[in-house]
Amino acid sequence: MATYSYTLKILQGTSEYVLKELKEKYPNIQIVKVGNTEILLNSDIEDINNFRNLYSPTHISNSRGNTLNLSKRDWRVEYVSAGINPSLAYILCMIANLEKDNILLDPFCGSSVIPITAIKHFNIKRVICSDISGNAIDASKKNFIAANVDESKYKIFRNDITNSKISKRNVDRIVSNLPFGIRVGDHESNIKLYQALDVLARKVLRKKGVIVLLTQEKVLLREVFSKDIWSVKSILRVNEGGLFPEVFLIKPKELFKQK
Repeated sequence: MATYSYTLKILQGTSEYVLKELKEKYPNIQIVKVGNTEILLNSDIEDINNFRNLYSPTHISNSRGNTLNLSKRDWRVEYVSAGINPSLAYILCMIANLEKDNILLDPFCGSSVIPITAIKHFNIKRVICSDISGNAIDASKKNFIAANVDESKYKIFRNDITNSKISKRNVDRIVSNLPFGIRVGDHESNIKLYQALDVLARKVLRKKGVIVLLTQEKVLLREVFSKDIWSVKSILRVNEGGLFPEVFLIKPKELFKQK
């Protein structure tokens, strides 16, 4: 049987999750080498296009010089400043361990790359998307339409998290790309926003809910999410456009006591 060589380009720090997706979808793949930014593999699959269902790597190339951009999403027709890489959005959803009956909230949704990823690739029940920016809400609506997501599966609205309209305790997952205070906003503004997120999470998250957050404001996040109430764990550090934010997994302390 013929063997074909491929190179996966990955975001630095994400190899664990790329390998997990790869092995689940292609259990017969032979891993040759795992590096910080690429994974070398062999497969009996000749056509590179068969790998288009991989969403956590950014690119795949073969020995013939063909390359696919795996992070490109056809439904991403609108963008916002400091938007998340779709490959990283997929990994955040993996870390959140999404289940089909979940309702996901993204209170800093931007153009809704995370919520659309959760709906299309993890088939969850529903997403709630909010942002203080009217431009972000408009972009989200266009992306949802381009993604052909049924309107019953999502709710989008403009919302200031410091005066949030969201109050119902029906959220299973909060997954979001938080303001870094670098390209958008500043540290002083982030203090209020992160504190408001803590308050909101206590109000709307179900008892066994999970929070997954991407941020450059690592010290602030740990300061805001109280050790008495939350268990905060840094899961990975990524290189995104020259910045090195971390992905945090946050759970209510009660959940950890039950284990």
